[in-house]
Amino acid sequence: MIEVPCTPAGASRWTQRTTLASRDYLLTFEWSQRDGGWRLTVEDQDGVASTSGRRLSTGYPVLRGVLDARRPPGDLVVVDTLASDTRAPEDPSFVSLGARHTLVYLDPGELG
Repeated sequence: MIEVPCTPAGASRWTQRTTLASRDYLLTFEWSQRDGGWRLTVEDQDGVASTSGRRLSTGYPVLRGVLDARRPPGDLVVVDTLASDTRAPEDPSFVSLGARHTLVYLDPGELG
């Protein structure tokens, strides 16, 4: 499991280069004011999108169902670091991504 650094620093949209499974990808994070959630676009190192505008929901694999060969072989999942047996997980808010909510990459062998 690899934690993907997410540091919006108050920005509603940003792109970062991230290495996953020994390959570089461009990850673009964008806040959707309409539905109150973060969206993620994943592009290969040449800027070709394998998925676009996927909602970041806690515990749900971001790349589930994406069949494009350019996508990372594993999956990305948002983790609510404050969730517990008594506290239900929440989706990331505008200010919680990169703090309370982390994005992790799971290699194919780590997927259940």
